[in-house]
Amino acid sequence: MRILLRNLGYLLVISSFFRLIPIVAGLIYGEDIRGFLFTFGFSLVLGVVLALFSRPKENNKTMTLTQGLILSALAFIVLPAISMITYLPSMNYDYINAYFEAISGFTTTGLTVYGSLDELPKSLLLWRAETQWMGGIGIIIIFLFLFSGRRKSQQKAVDLEEASEASMALYQAQGFGQKLEGGLRHTLAVVMAIYIGYTLFGVLLLLLTGMPIYDAIAMSFTALSTGGFSVHNTFYTNGWQLFVLSVIMILGSISFVVHYKMLEGKWKEFFFSFEKNVFFAILILCGLLTLTVATDIKIAFFELVSAFTTTGYGVSHYALLPPLLIFVMMLGMIMGGSSASTAGGIKVFRIYYLMRGIGWHIKKLSNPPSAVIPLNIHGEETDEKDLSNIAIFVIAYFLSLLIGIIIFLLFGFGFFDSAFQMVSALGTVGLQSVEVGLIHPFLKIILIIAMLFGRLEIFPILILIRRIFK
Repeated sequence: MRILLRNLGYLLVISSFFRLIPIVAGLIYGEDIRGFLFTFGFSLVLGVVLALFSRPKENNKTMTLTQGLILSALAFIVLPAISMITYLPSMNYDYINAYFEAISGFTTTGLTVYGSLDELPKSLLLWRAETQWMGGIGIIIIFLFLFSGRRKSQQKAVDLEEASEASMALYQAQGFGQKLEGGLRHTLAVVMAIYIGYTLFGVLLLLLTGMPIYDAIAMSFTALSTGGFSVHNTFYTNGWQLFVLSVIMILGSISFVVHYKMLEGKWKEFFFSFEKNVFFAILILCGLLTLTVATDIKIAFFELVSAFTTTGYGVSHYALLPPLLIFVMMLGMIMGGSSASTAGGIKVFRIYYLMRGIGWHIKKLSNPPSAVIPLNIHGEETDEKDLSNIAIFVIAYFLSLLIGIIIFLLFGFGFFDSAFQMVSALGTVGLQSVEVGLIHPFLKIILIIAMLFGRLEIFPILILIRRIFK
């Protein structure tokens, strides 16, 4: 427990300094920054106290695999709990609404309880966008980079092995699976550099389209993180701005390992990256399909990219969209983007592995029981255990989706709205078919759980719940 509290303290300290950006914005625009100053100080002091007074015992200085997963879950529960303080004044001190907004930000979902954005302070809207940027790469990735190399010379080999397992657990809980040559710390440094570089690149491109600098910064934050928060009631309609936002969303939904291969000039590995290619193939196929019913190709393409990357920007009201386009968008919301990206959903590689696994199973049943049929996926022999783990996750995903839909139906919502909202929350998409701010508080709690499940891929939250009630 001590090691968990200490590392949570480190995370609180790191997160506190991110509030300097909205503080500066508030000073520039002459807005009230007391909420940011309070949460900055509170998060910093609480983090330091936890880090200093939760020193682990000598024989328990490294986290186990389970503790790593629990820390990941705690981070995405505690950090929004402090962040919600900033939202309270603009929400008449409705704690559920404030926590909902904070969770939606850190999980990069983008569902919002705000009915209007134009009246809100610019510093607050920038903070909303920044929480998605923090949640997109995972503030835990930053934490791992800063602390993964500490005290190595003082630790035993067994401790280092356990620490490595815990670090990998935290790394994988952010949706990352692959490591680059050079180890985990090198991978973390590369991911951070690419993420920051793409953010600045996105700001520059949006400025070139004529977007104001404030909007460009906020929208680059939310597009690359595939978060979907906006800073205005009405969305942009400029064709070049929609195109640039689409490019940034796609960059965020592709594996950062693949980005590294491209930037390093490993073109063969980049072009033959199967998950990226499958994602683009499905996106293009669905795009061609929607051309048959779309009245505005520009808007239809943007809506499709927004859904498939799980960003959740909404240009049109869904009552105005063709049913086929809505159906295709929901499929994209369920599938999601690549692993090791900021996108949510089940992920392309899991869908691909399951489809190949079905073919392998049919082939296995078609041969004598004694026949050895290897499971080859993407030119490599795959362990059946990996396929089983994927199947278990997908079953848990759809079971969570089903339970949520049933609860919405019990509260009187139609099947489409029930399914759409749960698919959106669990996939960390953020598209809305109903006014979330007006639904029953219990349903908001259900959506909060769904957003956490989607961001952390279910099992870290279940492990935390089991540990609490054990």
